[in-house]
Amino acid sequence: MIHPIAENHIEERHMRVCGCEISAREVRLAVVCLNDGGNIEILRLKTTRIELEDDTSDADLRSFLRALHEFSSENEIDTFVIKTRAKKGRMAGGAVSFKIEALIQLVEGCETRFVSPVALSHFAKKEVENYPEKMPVYMKNAFLSGAYVLTRG
Repeated sequence: MIHPIAENHIEERHMRVCGCEISAREVRLAVVCLNDGGNIEILRLKTTRIELEDDTSDADLRSFLRALHEFSSENEIDTFVIKTRAKKGRMAGGAVSFKIEALIQLVEGCETRFVSPVALSHFAKKEVENYPEKMPVYMKNAFLSGAYVLTRG
């Protein structure tokens, strides 16, 4: 359970946010919204991951972008939220992950926001009492990213 949002975020009650965690050649997706009680709810969807087969293939890049467009349209996504990765150093994201990030930013009709791992960690410790039932572990950071933006605006 995540604490209900403040009333000043009332305009976001019908907003659907897709939290994203990019890992290797895939993006993990968790769509969250606010229920009537103002609590975060994760939507149970058939698609929770989209994989980029070959990042050097124009056809595969276009296919990945098309899959993101279809996903956002089918699930009425307003905003994508990406958990950021380091750009350099030992823990830096790879080149493919940054291509995936750029493709997410190109989804028409959707805003893209970013949240740092530090902010997510702090949010999880202070605001998240427990996670949705039966949520796969691999979706934890994607869920947190979406929940963070819904509660923080």
